Amino acid sequence: MKWKCFYCGNDLEITSGALHRANKKGLNVYCNRVCAGLGRRCNKTNEQKKKEKAEYDRKYRKENKERLKKEKHEWFKLNYDKEKAALTRKENMPRHVEYCRRPEYKKWKKEYDKKYLAKKEFGEFAEAALVLFELEKQLDKKQIKYDQGLINKTQKRKRQWQQNRNQS
Repeated sequence: MKWKCFYCGNDLEITSGALHRANKKGLNVYCNRVCAGLGRRCNKTNEQKKKEKAEYDRKYRKENKERLKKEKHEWFKLNYDKEKAALTRKENMPRHVEYCRRPEYKKWKKEYDKKYLAKKEFGEFAEAALVLFELEKQLDKKQIKYDQGLINKTQKRKRQWQQNRNQS
């Protein structure tokens, strides 16, 4: 029976049984192994393949989270070496100390500690507690300035005048 190759379009001679079998299974018919190999290629770029693989991996990890966690835990128990881990920590310590000295880390850590302690002490009211602490800090600053006499004479006179005016 005469037929056309799915990939290159050349005419080919094929038995009717082979053609019916291919049609029944939804397969394409090729003239040779080279065309069959080329015809089955997906023609995707490496970027597309990586994107699809990343999506598949995310889905797989989500579906098999418990099993993967258990397997990793078992592997860790079998392969953990205390001495090797201690050496690695010791090697990384100077780099970590330098990281902790950076101003942006100190700033982040200060904020993180505030939020952490507020959440630990006040639970669901942590945000309200943080706002209250900030307000108290602002009020304390103004009071300290006033108590130490850091307000200039013009401001003092203006305040006294306003108080006298309000009292009368």
